[in-house]
Amino acid sequence: MAMLNATPGRIALLAQTAAQCETVQQIIDIAATAEALAVTAIGGAIQSALDGQLALNDEQIQFLKAARASEQAHYEVLVGAGAKPLTLTFTIPDPRIVTDAGVLLTTAINLEEAFIAAYLAAAQEFAILGQPDLVKLALQIGGVEAEHRAHLRFYAISASVISGVPNNVAFEKSLFTSVGAAAEALIQLGFIGGDGPEITYPGPGEIDYSGVTQLRP
Repeated sequence: MAMLNATPGRIALLAQTAAQCETVQQIIDIAATAEALAVTAIGGAIQSALDGQLALNDEQIQFLKAARASEQAHYEVLVGAGAKPLTLTFTIPDPRIVTDAGVLLTTAINLEEAFIAAYLAAAQEFAILGQPDLVKLALQIGGVEAEHRAHLRFYAISASVISGVPNNVAFEKSLFTSVGAAAEALIQLGFIGGDGPEITYPGPGEIDYSGVTQLRP
């Protein structure tokens, strides 16, 4: 698959979508973009850990490998449904994300919360648009993102990076009223079109599906 550059026009489209009534195509395009970011960023973190630059233990590395595999499965299903990612080039706003375990964990938790909220918005929009199969898909993906969030919180609590319990919410946060708003958040955070080092999908290393099942909805 040819890499798509994060051109100013495409970045502007991401931002504009946040303020518009979204189509199915726009929603799945943004979702595929977010999944590609996840696959790429996790790949970089895994490689840094394997290179000894990021202090993660074997269990945590295996978790990241499984999480990356699930994000890749999400990406493939979305693309198979006709999604066209708006960019496959991303930026790392803080280099410590791939060198400092605490920064990685807190950043990943925040991203997972954004992804969960984006799929909540997507499910609502798909329902309004009369797309029940896509509502189910959004819930299936959002549920897995919530699993990732809980695991990341467990590791962060164990490392005294945060306090509390891993499963600390009875209802996931509804942060966005549209999927475009989630895309705008990624832009504002510097993961799309930012000033940090560029990374391109799928990132370093092979995707490891060991232990991951239900690769299709």
